[in-house]
Amino acid sequence: MHDASPKHDDARPSREPGLIGSLHKGLEVFDMFSRDHTVVTVGEIAKHLGLHKSSASRIAATLVALNYLRVAPKSSGFQLGGKLARLGSIAVIDTSLTNVAEPIMQMLAESTGETCHLGVLEGSDAVTVALIDGSFSLRLHSWVGKRSPAHLTSMGKVLLAGLSDRALDMLYPDEDLEAPTPYSISTKSALKGQLAKIRINGYALDNEELEIGLRCVAAPIYSHDQRVVASLTIAGSASRIQLSNIGSYVEKVQAAADRISRELGAPLNARPAA
Repeated sequence: MHDASPKHDDARPSREPGLIGSLHKGLEVFDMFSRDHTVVTVGEIAKHLGLHKSSASRIAATLVALNYLRVAPKSSGFQLGGKLARLGSIAVIDTSLTNVAEPIMQMLAESTGETCHLGVLEGSDAVTVALIDGSFSLRLHSWVGKRSPAHLTSMGKVLLAGLSDRALDMLYPDEDLEAPTPYSISTKSALKGQLAKIRINGYALDNEELEIGLRCVAAPIYSHDQRVVASLTIAGSASRIQLSNIGSYVEKVQAAADRISRELGAPLNARPAA
C-alpha cells in the first residue's frame, strides 16, 4: 500500500545548526505523552513529526530497543519505558526548586528592577523561600523566611488558586478574613471569586492589600504533575508598578514562572486542577 504520509527525511538536519536531526526527532516523541495520553501509535508519531509511517516506525522500534518506550499491552501503540522512570527519579532527586529558580529569578529581577520572590504555602501563610534583590531594594519589606497571610499577597493567592474549594474551606472556616488595608480581601466569598479569575488568567496581583504603597505580581510554578508547588513574585512600590503598565510586568513574571515550571518537568499550558 502506498504510504501517503508527508515525504520528509528522518535524518535531515535540524533547523538549528549543530543539532542532530534524527536524534531531535526521536526525542520529540516524548513530548506527545501526558497524563491523559499515555499510549501513542506509529500513525500519531508520524503525524507529530511530519514523517513517513515507515520512518516513524523505525524511530519507535529504536526507542523500544533502548527501553525508552515499550509496546503497550493489548494495543498497537507504545508507552513510556522503564529507563525513563529510572532517569526521572534521578532528575527528581537532583533537582532543587531553589536551584532551578534562582538563575531565572536573577534575570527577572534585572529585567524589571524589582525584588523577586519565590514562595510556598504553609497552612494559610505564604512563605518566602528565596529572594533576589532588584535595583530597587525592598529589604525592609522582604526576607527569606518571611510569612504573610496568603489571602493578602499575590504570592499567596497564586498558591491558594491551586487548591480545591474543600481545601480552602479547611484553611478558612470563617467568612470574615483579616483586612489590614482598605484594599484587602475581607471575606472568603470574595477570595474564592478572585481565585477563580486567577486560575483563568494565570497570575495574581497584590494591589496594596497587605501594605499601602506596595504592589506585587505573581504567577504559579507547576510540578511535572501540574500541581502548583510554588509562586514567583515581583514586588515594588505602587508608584513604579502602576496599574497602567501592569501588563508588561505580568508578561515577564509569567514567562519566568513558565520557564521554571518547564525545568521542573511541567507540561506546556499547565493549569491548576482545582
